[in-house]
Amino acid sequence: MINTRKLKGFNSYHKVTDTYGWDLKYTGYDYTESLMKNSLSNYMFRNERLSTFINNHINRLMVFYLNRVKYLRIFFNYAVDKDYQNIN
Repeated sequence: MINTRKLKGFNSYHKVTDTYGWDLKYTGYDYTESLMKNSLSNYMFRNERLSTFINNHINRLMVFYLNRVKYLRIFFNYAVDKDYQNIN
């Protein structure tokens, strides 16, 4: 079995010194807690089982999909580094 922790490497000192002191504004909204709560009707959250299913499972899945779209925007943008994470 391959130890994947060895393959990840270390944080780059160049990246840390290059980004030190950046005060970034408008980095986007954090959807991790309230995406489905703000998107769906309150009527769906009246049922306790449905509410827990939406909040625990569907919300994480939809946040994952949104983050993958952000990843694709970074991947096809040749003007930023491949490890850039601050795209809106």
